[in-house]
Amino acid sequence: MKYLAKAFAVIMAITFSLASCSDDYGQDVSDYAKQTIIVYMPWSGSQSTSGLYSYLLANIDSMEAGIKAKKGLGDTRLIIYLAHSSSRAELFEVTYDKGICSRNTIKEYPTTEGATAQGITTILNDVRHHAASLNYALVIGSHGSGWTFKEDWENYPYNAKVMKTAHSGTPKANYPTTRFFGSVDDMSLAINVTTLAQAIADAGMKMQYILFDNCYMANVETAYELKDVTNFVVASTSEIMSVGMPYTSMWSSMATPTPSYSGMVSAFNSFYSNFRYPYGSLSAIDCRKLEELAAVMREVNATCTMADSLRDSIQILDGFNEPLFYDMADYTDRLCGDNDILKAKVRKQITAAIKSCKSTSQLYSYLYVYQSPKYIDVNTFSGLTISDPSVNRVAIKGREKTRWYKDTH
Repeated sequence: MKYLAKAFAVIMAITFSLASCSDDYGQDVSDYAKQTIIVYMPWSGSQSTSGLYSYLLANIDSMEAGIKAKKGLGDTRLIIYLAHSSSRAELFEVTYDKGICSRNTIKEYPTTEGATAQGITTILNDVRHHAASLNYALVIGSHGSGWTFKEDWENYPYNAKVMKTAHSGTPKANYPTTRFFGSVDDMSLAINVTTLAQAIADAGMKMQYILFDNCYMANVETAYELKDVTNFVVASTSEIMSVGMPYTSMWSSMATPTPSYSGMVSAFNSFYSNFRYPYGSLSAIDCRKLEELAAVMREVNATCTMADSLRDSIQILDGFNEPLFYDMADYTDRLCGDNDILKAKVRKQITAAIKSCKSTSQLYSYLYVYQSPKYIDVNTFSGLTISDPSVNRVAIKGREKTRWYKDTH
């Protein structure tokens, strides 16, 4: 009996060991990729216009060039959701073999499905079913208008849509366009950050990072909303040129189980510093540090006030006639005034939250088709913006609805 008991114990130990190498569905963990990058490219036009579609196709080509430069995908899988029109979207995998990238269709969807929390959750679940992974990262390529709520804009967003000629994406007087210009024509296809956060949470798929290839997404309100569904947000404080991210040079930093955030930022900055339109900023925000930043900001907001006369002296990082996005560190310096202790505490937490950031000496904005573009001098840059001091009517309508505002005031 003693020997039988020992044999039974050994068998149970082996059984437990085998079970521990499988997930809850009985799939061997060794079958998982170490990383799956999900690229989400929703429709950015209307029923009659194509929006950023041609640029997004070029972005996919750029990713494939990065894959070829690395001679393969290694431990990464690449799954892309691309809306081809206002009615049809496709989920496909990019694979590599002997120097050639192939695109293999997984599933097709109605485009409108990709604009709801439930629809995005379905897409994420389809990705997991097809390409289960130990880590997931999300790249979003489209238009962007920061943390703001689509319902708070008039003719979303009204600035970029005053003239119907803007919808073609053709720049006035040959000015280059950005990923804000023209924006989403169909309100049903616009997506709030809160919707995205809910979709990822419902899928139970926390991301290594979310890379926004969109304008105005490196703001504390957006990052704070997403802090429970991603470790990092990689985004621009300002407008991104229509060509988007330089994926070929960024790919080696993105496509790895241990992403290099400083590598992504440096590759972006190097590309745009030498681009014919040398304007751009990129930040890597550590969302795990944002609760500490919020705690300090609660203390600051309970203690300090800023004179309205100081608003115009804060570094602006957008091109709105009534600014929306201000450099956060520059704002808090003025808000704290002579309170050097609080000022230092906020600076310390902002620095902790920004893993890496770089900006060109000027930033470019082309929001109003009846005006020339704006060139914004960057005198100070913390890598993070905030809309607390804004008197833009969209900020006034929406900021108190954000988790950031509720947790810091």
